[in-house]
Amino acid sequence: MTKSTALLTFAVLSTIAFAQEGPSWTAKPGKGVSFKDGDSFGLTISGQLQANWSFAANELDADVNTFNVPRARLFFRGHAFNPNLLYHLQLDAADSGSARGGAIKEGWAQWNFHTGEYTLGLRMGQTKTQYGFEGTGTSAGTFFVETSAATRAFANAYSRGAWLMGSGMENKLRWSAGAMNTDTASGMDGSYTDVGEEGANSDNELSYVLTANFDPLGALFEGDNQSFRQGDFRTDDKSLKGTIGVGLGLGNGRDATAGEDVDSMALNLNTVWSIEGFQIMGEYFMRTDELQGATKDEEEPSGFYLSGTYVMPKSGDSKIQWGFGVRFGMIETDAGNLGPVNYITKGRGIGDLDGDATEITLIANAFYHGHAAKTQIEYTWQDVDATGNRDDATNHIFTVAFQLCF
Repeated sequence: MTKSTALLTFAVLSTIAFAQEGPSWTAKPGKGVSFKDGDSFGLTISGQLQANWSFAANELDADVNTFNVPRARLFFRGHAFNPNLLYHLQLDAADSGSARGGAIKEGWAQWNFHTGEYTLGLRMGQTKTQYGFEGTGTSAGTFFVETSAATRAFANAYSRGAWLMGSGMENKLRWSAGAMNTDTASGMDGSYTDVGEEGANSDNELSYVLTANFDPLGALFEGDNQSFRQGDFRTDDKSLKGTIGVGLGLGNGRDATAGEDVDSMALNLNTVWSIEGFQIMGEYFMRTDELQGATKDEEEPSGFYLSGTYVMPKSGDSKIQWGFGVRFGMIETDAGNLGPVNYITKGRGIGDLDGDATEITLIANAFYHGHAAKTQIEYTWQDVDATGNRDDATNHIFTVAFQLCF
C-alpha cells in the first residue's frame, strides 16, 4: 500500500471516529484519544514520532553524519461488536514502502474465543512474528535508541499470517503459535525472498513460530509481549520480578541467487529481571540455514546481547527521571556460499556482515514523561572481524534521539 493511500485511510477513519456521538470520549498525552460505547465499540487513536542525529566514525568506510526520522506512526486499536473482537492498525509514514517495509506496519483482527482463567485467541493479518522478546516488544519502549544488533539481525520481523495467542495464570504465562509467509529474522540477506512485512510466500510451504514466556514471581507487565516496555519505572511494588522465555522458528524460504529452497530452524532464549529501578535483560539467538538442491550448504550463525539499565527516582517536584544503561552484544556469522547468513544491522555501520561483530553501547536517557517523551544520548563502540578480502574495522557511533508519543 502506498503512503498516499495510507494517509487517505487515516483521514477517513479519523472522520468516522470523530463524527460518532458516543457516551465516552477521553484524551491523555502519550495515550492518545479514546472513544468507547459500552461493550459494542472502542477506538483509541495515538501516535509515535522518533527523530535522531547520528554520526558514525567508520575506520574503513566513509564517515556518516545524518539526521533520521526512523518512525512516524499512527495507531488505531480497539474492539468492535463485543470486547473479544479486537483490531489493530498501525501506519508508518517514515517507512520505505519497499518489500521489507511498507506504510502499513500492522493490520490484524483477533477473536478471543475463550476468556476467564486463561485467554485464547486467533489473530490474523500482519503483525510481529512474536519471535524474540526485545524485537516483539514495542519500539516506543526501547531503553536504547534501537534494539540490539542481535535482535535486528535474528528477530524484529513483521509478517502476514495467523497466530494463536494465549495467556493464563494472571498473565504470568504467555504463549503464541503461528504460521506465516516470511521468516522470523528481519536481517536476512537481500537475495532471500521470504522476508519483509508485505512479502508473499514463495511456494506451498509456510514458516512457523512457537513462543512461550513465564513470569515466576508475578506478572512482569500487562498484555501480550508486544506491550513490553524496557526499564523498571515502578513506583509502588519494586520487588524482584522477571520472565524467562523460549522461541522456536521453522523457516521455509528461497534464495533467489542460488535458485534453491532454504530450510531454517531458529532458536531464541530470553530473560528479563527488574528490581528497585534496575533491569537486566538478555537474549541468545541461534539458526541453522540449509540450502537445498545440488548446491546444498548449511550454516549456523548465532548472536546474543546482555544489557543492564537503571532508572533513577524523580527528584523533588521534577517530572524528569534520568536513566542509564550499558549493553554488550555479538553476532557470529558462519559465512559461506549461502546468502541468508549475511545479516544486516540497519544503519549501524556494519552493513552486510560477512564475519563477526561485537558492540558495546552506553546510554543516558532523560525521561520527561516516561517513554512517551524522552531524549537519548548514546555511544556505541563496534568491532567488526571480517572474513574474505575485507579488513577488520573498529567504528564509533554517536546518536542523539528524541521521542514523543501523543
